[in-house]
Order: sequence, then structure tokens, then C-alpha cells
Amino acid sequence: MLDLKGIQTSMKKLGDSNVPGEMEHITGERKEIRYTYFFNQKMAFTFGITRSSKVKAKKFHYVPRQMHLTKHEYQELYECPMSKNDYNKKLIDSGIV
Repeated sequence: MLDLKGIQTSMKKLGDSNVPGEMEHITGERKEIRYTYFFNQKMAFTFGITRSSKVKAKKFHYVPRQMHLTKHEYQELYECPMSKNDYNKKLIDSGIV
């Protein structure tokens, strides 16, 4: 869930173009993948993930915090009970965007 594959799955869900909100995915030159999410023309979060050979075993515990989610809320986003619309509503309700 908090490994590279799980994060890519969650970010793909937020990248759905049929729902408001824009996911930007940049593969950097320094072996880094950077994700940035915009909603209502404001940046909601941005974080980078290193793409090294050791990354498959690495856990990225900071990602839920960067996304303004608890670990439990991130798990709901990953496992699908939380939709992109629900996430956007959470951002609005918490005053982030």
C-alpha cells in the first residue's frame, strides 16, 4: 500500500480526467518521480519518490501526510471506498483548497 506500486495505483486513481482535479506526474532526471495534485487551481500536494534499485523494498510512510490524509484515509483511497470526489471534498472541508 505504501510501496511504489501502491502509490502509483492511488495516483492513477486521482489522475481520472472525468472528475475535477488535475494530477501532474513528472519523471525527473535525478531518479525521482514527482506527483503534484491541483484542485480548484490550487496545489493540494506535491511529493517525490526516488526510483532507485532499492525502492521496491522501501516504504513511503510520508505520503499520506503529504496528501493531508491519515494512514487509514489513505488506505481507503487505495482500496477504493474513497473516490476522487470524496478526496476533493475532504480537501475543501479541511480548507486546503
